[in-house]
Amino acid sequence: MSAQRSSSSATIPASSSKLGWRTTLDALSVRNYRIYWSGTVASYFAGQMQIPTQSWLAYELTSSPLLLGLTMAMQGIPQLLISPISGVIIDRIQKRNIIILTQAFTIAIMLAIAILITTGHIQYWHLLVSSFLNGFNQAFNMPARNSIVPELVPKDKIYNAFALNNGGANVARIAGPALAGVLIGLVGTQGAYYVGVGFNVLAIATISLLPPTSKLGLISGKSITTNFKEGFRYLRLHNILLVLLGMEIILTFFGMSYQGLMPVFAELLKVKSEGYGFMMAAVGIGSLIGSLGIASLGNFKRKGMVLLSAGIVFGIFLLLFGNAGYIGTYLNIGIHAYYLAAFFLIIVGISSTSYTATSLTIFQMNISDEFRGRMTSIYQTVIALYPFSILLSSAVAEFIGAPLTLTIGGTGLAISMLLIFCFGQRVRKLE
Repeated sequence: MSAQRSSSSATIPASSSKLGWRTTLDALSVRNYRIYWSGTVASYFAGQMQIPTQSWLAYELTSSPLLLGLTMAMQGIPQLLISPISGVIIDRIQKRNIIILTQAFTIAIMLAIAILITTGHIQYWHLLVSSFLNGFNQAFNMPARNSIVPELVPKDKIYNAFALNNGGANVARIAGPALAGVLIGLVGTQGAYYVGVGFNVLAIATISLLPPTSKLGLISGKSITTNFKEGFRYLRLHNILLVLLGMEIILTFFGMSYQGLMPVFAELLKVKSEGYGFMMAAVGIGSLIGSLGIASLGNFKRKGMVLLSAGIVFGIFLLLFGNAGYIGTYLNIGIHAYYLAAFFLIIVGISSTSYTATSLTIFQMNISDEFRGRMTSIYQTVIALYPFSILLSSAVAEFIGAPLTLTIGGTGLAISMLLIFCFGQRVRKLE
């Protein structure tokens, strides 16, 4: 298979004639995408309950930011090792079937942890093992989820579809952590895990309704080794994909690691598990606003400007969130610094989801169909660095404190994106 870009799938389409809020739900007019979106939202709810519950449980068992970060980092190890290979498999099997199988594996992991908590046998190492297994699972699940989207909607609806994916994820991010926080307070962490299992069952039932979509004949006649080499050759010949991956690495290490420190900030701001859940929900509120805003724009031009502007704003408000306690003291608002922190997190949510939706859309719109699974898995490999960024920030926070850690991260992110804005003309002009 030639490594040249297919014009039928990689060329960026012209802007949609429909603009504004009328296009916000545009992709949901496609039946198969509606099915996919419903199942994906259910799985997002399960994940957004599991993440804060696992973090809370890890911190409760260890009282250590470093060990909290290690729990997340364990998820990244198998993703880094497997994701480049998983893309070849994803391009050879129906993506719908991969999503269903990996969702079932997630149920088994969550159910095992829930039973261990219920019976009083839970230990910290159990969380490390479950995190590792989840990472293995995500190496197949997430690339399959992202790469199936362009197979479900027309090209002019891809940007809207990814924005709606983010919108669904962020509805879950609002309600999931808040529900998890309430359940932790009322019935313990096992309650959140059991409810998460229920959401995953619903996800499988819904995704099962999807028909086959993948064009497997494009690559299945060749060996896995050949497919693997072709994928990296394709990436090397398409420099803009490498640039986007590099920017994603910057965002991951400087920006996204703040989520692993949220239990620490809940303690610093003197709020309990419910407050922790609602702090996570504040990010979700902002992310939902950002997702709906992006979805309403249609297939607009100058996506590169949105990408870089969102990255700069993300960095600035991450810095402000990290120092919310100090700012609250300076403004003499005492306990109300928690509300100031929540406001900063809303802006963080708006900017971060605007960045991720735009980055993933540009990436997908510059990939031809036969390489979609492989390129998406490489993108997922970069995303898999996220747990390691949490481990790094947690280790730094152990020595210099969480506020200074986020000050460094937010400043580094804002400056990096500003430099690309000033000197990266090709990125600014991305459409």
